[in-house]
Amino acid sequence: MTMSTLSKYLLFLSVFIISAATAFAQDQETKVLDKEDKEYENLKDKGKKSIDNGNYPDALEYFIKAEAIVEKNPTPEKLFSIKNCIGIAYRYLSNSGEALNNYKQALEFAKDNPELEIKVLNNIGVLYALEKDYPNALHYYKKTLSLVEDKNIKYDKVTLTINLSDIYNRLNNVTEAKKCLMSIKNSPKTRPQSLVWQINYAESLMLEGQLTEAQKMMEQLIPNINNKNDTDVYMGTVDLLAKIYAKQNKTDLAIVYAKKGLNKSQSIEYRFNLYNQLSTLYLKNKDYDTAFKYKDSVIIARDSMSGVINKGLYQTNKIKLKFQEYQKELSINQEKHKAERIIFIICIISSLLIFFSVYRVLKNRITKQKQEKIITENQQKIFTLEMENLKNNIAEKNRKLSAKALYLTGRNELIAEVMNSLSEIPEVAKNNEIANYMKTLKSYLKTDAEWDDFIAYFEKVNPDFIKTLQERHPLLTAQDLRFICYIYMNLDLKEISTILNITLEACKKRKQRIAKKMEIEPDDLHEYIIKLT
Repeated sequence: MTMSTLSKYLLFLSVFIISAATAFAQDQETKVLDKEDKEYENLKDKGKKSIDNGNYPDALEYFIKAEAIVEKNPTPEKLFSIKNCIGIAYRYLSNSGEALNNYKQALEFAKDNPELEIKVLNNIGVLYALEKDYPNALHYYKKTLSLVEDKNIKYDKVTLTINLSDIYNRLNNVTEAKKCLMSIKNSPKTRPQSLVWQINYAESLMLEGQLTEAQKMMEQLIPNINNKNDTDVYMGTVDLLAKIYAKQNKTDLAIVYAKKGLNKSQSIEYRFNLYNQLSTLYLKNKDYDTAFKYKDSVIIARDSMSGVINKGLYQTNKIKLKFQEYQKELSINQEKHKAERIIFIICIISSLLIFFSVYRVLKNRITKQKQEKIITENQQKIFTLEMENLKNNIAEKNRKLSAKALYLTGRNELIAEVMNSLSEIPEVAKNNEIANYMKTLKSYLKTDAEWDDFIAYFEKVNPDFIKTLQERHPLLTAQDLRFICYIYMNLDLKEISTILNITLEACKKRKQRIAKKMEIEPDDLHEYIIKLT
């Protein structure tokens, strides 16, 4: 593997690990968020169902748990929704302070959304109305209606206007109350809206002193009310009739309708008002015993109201305690997820460090291998050059040996010719001094010592050649070795025959005989000898 390939591979692997890790982390984060969103929606739905069923403590608990989830990944819409729901739950638990606080927080989150702002403004108005803080209720109802009209938002303007007229009646501002009611007189209404409109209009007439008109209007309305399905409307009607009859000094009728309301009402606050009203009516009829009994009921109702409020506060505090435990559990889970993410990040970083360490090790190893390869190649080149130089030296020395051998051959030939020429002259044969010179010349023709010198010099030039030849072919004689040395020196058969002072044919036969001893073909003898080195 080359350095470039390794770098590309590790780069690809690093990018893949980082991409995979990022994708995995994002996928895990998405799964957590999806799970939290589902949990949030589930808790909010449970809270709304609990509100519908009148189970307000459970509703508050569900809403507060949902709030804890939202605060981890908040959005203005979700925060508005949950704060508004919590405010409603607190309102039903008679904890107006907490309700108002949550409504105002919801209002902050609804600043850029008029439709959401209208909802919470109306809820604040309802809360102030329940607390009998009519000036503030009027302020928020008017603010709501103004926003609806200015922004041209589709909203239940009829209900809003009816509520506004009710507040004006509570403030004895009959003119504004009737003005509101007349503004929607011909507007399409649902059956409950139409009934409440008539009750509010009759109350305005009563406050103006038009008692007979108000009485007729309510007496005509009573037959159209189903006291089972229209409980709130029925309660409002009988309560208003009791007040009208009381103002007309028709005390007995007022008592009858007040008792009808008392029999129907389940609200402690409403029953408190009716007990108070009945006590006053019986006192007016000088029925003191009954009046005092209802006054006692007023006290009992007040105590019950205090008990309900205290119970609501107790339940609220209990829910807050549960919320703290739930929040702690969420915090532990969050820390756990955080720790898991940290461990995951550490693993990724460790993996990358390991990969880069491996990369460095491999890089160094490959660099070292390259350097070793270069050194080996250089050594090989040096060895090749040395061998080439050695071969050249051997060839040069072999050329010198050949030249020397040829010189010896020429010298012997010359001596032989001179001796032959002299021996043919009779006077020379008779001359003793010349005969002595002839003997001296013949001594130069003896080549054994020269051959020994030649062999010694040859072995210096070609070390181990003769030894190797003798080890492989022990049957070769000294003459055979001499013949092979001449072949190794690239002398042809004619030159060898001259050196050995034999005919060319005899030289060829010697070559064949030597090849047979070596168990090779005569034609392959030269190549075999050359390869032997």
